[in-house]
Amino acid sequence: MRDEVVSDTVQRTPEAFVTALAAELAEAPSGISFIYDALDQLVQHYDLSDAVLVLQSTPTGRQAFRAARQPIRGAWATERASRSVPGLYTEPTVLDAETSESLAHLCAVALRLDLLSHDATHDALTGLLNRRSFDDLLTRAVSRSVRYGWAFTLVVMDLNRFKELNDRLGHPAGDEVLRAVGRGLRSFLRSGDVAARIGGDEFAVILDGTDPEVGRGLATRLSLAAGNLLGWAEVAFAVGTATAPDEAADSARLLELADQRLYEAKGR
Repeated sequence: MRDEVVSDTVQRTPEAFVTALAAELAEAPSGISFIYDALDQLVQHYDLSDAVLVLQSTPTGRQAFRAARQPIRGAWATERASRSVPGLYTEPTVLDAETSESLAHLCAVALRLDLLSHDATHDALTGLLNRRSFDDLLTRAVSRSVRYGWAFTLVVMDLNRFKELNDRLGHPAGDEVLRAVGRGLRSFLRSGDVAARIGGDEFAVILDGTDPEVGRGLATRLSLAAGNLLGWAEVAFAVGTATAPDEAADSARLLELADQRLYEAKGR
């Protein structure tokens, strides 16, 4: 029914096509999905062979999207994506310049909404989840663990002597260490594992399974990876772990146990 309504609307004028899409933006699950859906509708309703959208987004740089989520390959798509002026390109051309610009602007708004949503839930320096997002996720994870028996390990990691490193090499070097940790965690984690920066130099990870040695092994590999990314090896972590549901039935207690073991490790 929805496709029939949209089809009846867009067959009248290109402006009506953009208006119909604008009404859909509020209900789109994400900005990226909206962009691809817009391109697919454009191709379908105007019987096109292809469509490419190029956006110049300040936070993420230049991005190109192609109908049907195709890669930007082939002479036509590559040439359009590399043009100096971003915009919407179709094969054949069916929209006038003003309508094409309006649709490109609408898609740029959709992408910006995605970026704003990401910024609200992620740490700006490392790209990992922020503390608030992680706390919410941990609460839900413990609740599912208690209810369904899904076991997982909470790992908290603290950089050793980070303040000394900051004082000796300066805050820019300290920030680069934290960014390297973020890159390392994203490269190591399996699908379903979650990582966050929960404090200045403290990180937390939810790992599927209940073996604390997995968490300690992760910290060791992360120390080496961060050192390699930085070009020097003065990176090491103290680690604390706790497992759900065996050791705690709520997120606050689980985090308290992991923190307690972390500080015992730092003391040693």
